[in-house]
Amino acid sequence: MKILDCEFPERLLYDVENNVWAELEGETARVGVNAIIGWLSGRITSVSFKERGESVSRGRSLGAIEGPRHFDVVRSPLTGEILEYNEAVRERPILLNRDPYGAGWFAKVRPLRLPDEAKLLKDVSSAKMELGSRLKEMRIHCFAEFPDLELFEIGVECAAVIVRLNELIAGAQVGAVVHIVSDDPTAEIEMARWSDQTGNEVLDSRFEDGVYHFIVKKKG
Repeated sequence: MKILDCEFPERLLYDVENNVWAELEGETARVGVNAIIGWLSGRITSVSFKERGESVSRGRSLGAIEGPRHFDVVRSPLTGEILEYNEAVRERPILLNRDPYGAGWFAKVRPLRLPDEAKLLKDVSSAKMELGSRLKEMRIHCFAEFPDLELFEIGVECAAVIVRLNELIAGAQVGAVVHIVSDDPTAEIEMARWSDQTGNEVLDSRFEDGVYHFIVKKKG
């Protein structure tokens, strides 16, 4: 389910307060962070874990993540024994941004108080209003893809923005995703023209809070 353009899969149970989720798998549970953490943090650059085999109480730390805009402790949605961590997210922290519910899962635990604590978690339908409120309060903007690069150009004419975008794209790898922010009133027209001329794709665009946002991908 999408809530204000942010993805929250229906198969999961959510600890809304701590921005984490759980997916029950027999006698174990896979847990991770939700979309709010990834978009709040910016491109996550560092991941740390507690010791495997330790017990963790609900709401206590499984580890920590850090990005350019935010540092956060990843709190367990369930009391249990820590069975495994996802080493892939330590090697490629951006998985927490781009695929937090799949390849970017954080840990696996063996729940010890599941009957009682499962009642404290919510499915997405029950959590929808709370999640929407948190997104608004924290001013979280989710887009079609998480960007590799960002270009904030407030008070700059769109012609100059396009020049800077071309310079940024030229130095980026094929498939790189760029988030552009502009307050130029001609931005929507100019970005459509730029995409037609260069072949680079505009994946997402919107006008919010007086500025335009564009997500573009460098062509192959």
